[in-house]
Amino acid sequence: MTENTGTRFEDGSYPADLGVKIEAADDAQSRLVLPFDERNTMFGLVHGGALASLVPIAAHAIAREPARAVTPPLRTVSMHVGYVRAARKAVTVETRAVRRVRELGFFEALIRDADGHAVAHASSTVSEAEPGSAPAGSPPLSDPPEGGRGFVAPADEAASGVAGAIRAAMAGSPFLSRRQLRLLGMRRGAIEMAMAPAAANLDGGGAMHEGAVLTLIDAAGATCPWTAVPPSPGASGATIALSAQLLGALPGDELVARAVVRARDARICWTDVTVAGGASGIVHAFGTVVYRFSEKNGS
Repeated sequence: MTENTGTRFEDGSYPADLGVKIEAADDAQSRLVLPFDERNTMFGLVHGGALASLVPIAAHAIAREPARAVTPPLRTVSMHVGYVRAARKAVTVETRAVRRVRELGFFEALIRDADGHAVAHASSTVSEAEPGSAPAGSPPLSDPPEGGRGFVAPADEAASGVAGAIRAAMAGSPFLSRRQLRLLGMRRGAIEMAMAPAAANLDGGGAMHEGAVLTLIDAAGATCPWTAVPPSPGASGATIALSAQLLGALPGDELVARAVVRARDARICWTDVTVAGGASGIVHAFGTVVYRFSEKNGS
């Protein structure tokens, strides 16, 4: 692995906002560091969206083989991350290329904290193919069922209380507040959330960064369960797994995530998330978030 200690993203993009540093990278593996900074936290822990963001950032940092002479930008088409421990310190992600087949690269990553404890493990598939102007086969997102009512601002006192708690939690998270997320509406078991095209959410080319999209999926998917199981005093929970599929080139406009609880038991909730352009309605990503409630939470 080629040592390149101290290299940082200096283009004002999403990785730069996180403070990601490339310690080493070549065409086979990479090592990146995410500092423990308040801007990357929620409730004093490194946010799961920041951790998930390291997966594509690290895979893209692995140099292409010179003989391939590939010029299009790298694009993550699929990834999965499993969270095994909360991070209270800086983390390092070590990623290796498992195989390259035609335009596809397959990668494995392990994220550890400063003490060497495993925080998350991940796999991803990256494409080097030139993206089209719009995701193929992704029609505009249709309105949700229930008579066309869609996602509406909660009117009853109980729902309004949950919405207020969700907004307060987002505002109180340095990481999420920097992403400029907005709760658009909710109903029991479903939520709609928007992410603004703020400079800190973009890549070097002005499009939404893949890490920002993963953060939106995580935020919507981890918030949605609380609309189905209102929190009791002292209740908490955490994302234990996130899967995502990105459908092509990302826009530089506002994105909207719709999350729907598909199944749950007393402790675990499975939520599907669809991410589309706020104005166009074109679907750009799908995701599934697996969320685990703490023992204190009521059913």
